[in-house]
Amino acid sequence: MPDYDCFPIWGMDDDNFGNIDPYSLPISKSLAEELLGWANKYDKTLNIDEPLNSGFENIEKENIFKYEGEKLLKKLKLELGDQYTVIYPRI
Repeated sequence: MPDYDCFPIWGMDDDNFGNIDPYSLPISKSLAEELLGWANKYDKTLNIDEPLNSGFENIEKENIFKYEGEKLLKKLKLELGDQYTVIYPRI
């Protein structure tokens, strides 16, 4: 789940609630880098001067971002296996 200036992965259980560094998970370095790159794309949509004007330049770029998130979800589920529950909230 993207959020400004955060890692794109969140723990939602009592023992691990909050933002999670992808490098701390048992996933490949390349997937961790992809996840951080995806988060960086989202960070670039932040308008510091006018936060209410933050967002993607157009709907096409937003849809591409969402599609990339869905692809990363599949990769993350595959690499984490059954030890983790992975969800991707609709954004």
